[in-house]
Amino acid sequence: MNFHRDGAGQQQIHNGNVNYWPNRFEAIPPKKATDSDYVTYPEKLAGIRARLKAPKFKEHINQAELFYNSLPAHERAHLESAFCFELDHCDDPLVYHRLCERLTEINIDLAKNDAEMVGAPVPTKASRAAHGKKSPSLAQSYYKPEAPTIESRRVAIIISDGFDRKDFNAIMRALKAARAFPYIIGTRRSPIKPADATSESQYVLPTHHLEGLRSTMVDAIFIPNGTHIATLCKSGRALQWVREAFAHCKAVGATGKGAELVLEALGPLAGTHVKLAHHSKAEIEESYGVITASKVMPDSGRGAIDIVSEPDDFLGKFFYAISKHRIYERETDGLTSQLAY
Repeated sequence: MNFHRDGAGQQQIHNGNVNYWPNRFEAIPPKKATDSDYVTYPEKLAGIRARLKAPKFKEHINQAELFYNSLPAHERAHLESAFCFELDHCDDPLVYHRLCERLTEINIDLAKNDAEMVGAPVPTKASRAAHGKKSPSLAQSYYKPEAPTIESRRVAIIISDGFDRKDFNAIMRALKAARAFPYIIGTRRSPIKPADATSESQYVLPTHHLEGLRSTMVDAIFIPNGTHIATLCKSGRALQWVREAFAHCKAVGATGKGAELVLEALGPLAGTHVKLAHHSKAEIEESYGVITASKVMPDSGRGAIDIVSEPDDFLGKFFYAISKHRIYERETDGLTSQLAY
């Protein structure tokens, strides 16, 4: 029995009824010490006992600068926003003035941007010479799979009465083949009727309704073709789903009339910055992780999809966008800041 289980860091799943001693089963008592156990040599020591620290403990900035230098543009923006958010809730000017002064020791641009946002005096120069070092492994984006995959990703499929069953079945089949988790999101949680249904057995039961789950709980969203788009375009929550997913840099896919919901949700961004298939009159359009198809692709009914960096079909492009986890170009190009969500 292991009595030192590493707390929250424990990874092993232990079997048995008890994991402590003493216990009422008298099970697995601690081992008693024997002569064969490891024994520390009783060496005589001499010296001065004092509380000391090496000179490196007096230096607090180099690691912070190394971390900031190592971040890509979007991660720097997240860190800067976090500073601005927290300091905005500080009512004592002395505190946020001093913090912005300390930031000049790490990066002068970081200090300037935060100072201007939170109302502190904007610094004009760095308070120390920068070492300029960086380490790619300190960035979150460094740790990505060697091969693109969507395994375990949660993909929401938004539908209402009148959705295209062919598109729906194709995406469901492909997601399951790729070992992703499809979540059917309906305008209600009772069975949803496809456009060409001839019996109730062909109805689809949603996993959640639009009010029961948010886009923050999934990795991507897909809107199939169908007459149901007219209903979804009138639903504020459906529009919120698309806006929020786009603003959080998640992949968005739509076929046929499904692109109309994307157009309605993104407003002026759609067409000016984000190109859609029915705008460019192309069969498939990929723009900032928004993949739209003017019609169902002939190969969209196949099972497993080979995820590659330059696919030429709708599902290939959509799955590759999902595998990237987030489309951070939306942030760095200023698109997310133009959208209220």
